[in-house]
Amino acid sequence: MAMIQLFNGMQSSLSMVYDREMGNMRTMLMSPLPRWFILVSKLFAGVAVSILQVYAYLVIAYFWEIEPPTFWAYLTVLPALALVGLMLGALGMLLSSAIRQLENFAGVMNFVIFPMFFASSALYPLWRVRESSPVLYRICEFNPFTHAVELIRFSFYGKFDPVSLAVVLGCTIIFLAGAIVAYDPGRGLLAMRG
Repeated sequence: MAMIQLFNGMQSSLSMVYDREMGNMRTMLMSPLPRWFILVSKLFAGVAVSILQVYAYLVIAYFWEIEPPTFWAYLTVLPALALVGLMLGALGMLLSSAIRQLENFAGVMNFVIFPMFFASSALYPLWRVRESSPVLYRICEFNPFTHAVELIRFSFYGKFDPVSLAVVLGCTIIFLAGAIVAYDPGRGLLAMRG
């Protein structure tokens, strides 16, 4: 579920690079609406699509007899999916503010997605990672995607992980604030590039 959201967060930001390259971004950012509102609306739209894709995956998994512990797990995981989608979409938006060409962003996506995924608890639980490599365990602890995976995993089983929630919420605020500042032509990365 987290992998779907990671790819979707990067793909929705890829469209922003494409819009900038084709000139559509300039038209959108010149509207009378505040710039932060446009960026947050784009972010929410990407999150809504990623949540729909996750639930489509869960329906398919159900037919392969991969079922949640209770029916309520489908509902308890929804807030975690929304928050994780916001964090990963904001990260993609922040990255897209620094890259001008579509081809460059596709390469950067791979350098972000794969290290985040493989240096997280997505494949193995953290206690297994700690047993095999204490150094990799420390890297996993500092990876925000690890906490996104843990937040989804705990909420899917109807449990609450305050540390993962705090890290994901904090990273969401930092990434989103950075993206809003970076897309401001007077202050952000767009101003530095001229």
